[in-house]
Amino acid sequence: MTQEEKQIILETYKWIKVKKYVDDQSLSWEERYKRLEKHHLEETNFLIDKIREVVKQF
Repeated sequence: MTQEEKQIILETYKWIKVKKYVDDQSLSWEERYKRLEKHHLEETNFLIDKIREVVKQF
């Protein structure tokens, strides 16, 4: 990992490849909750995979 890549990870959110969650208030609370939970899982899985990738490098 280059110094630039490290700096981007430490100082920004650009490196996170999961799109930011956008709430749709026209949906029922159940549907909104399901969408939020799905987004949370996608984001969590992405971050876990990134940590594993970084650890493998060292």
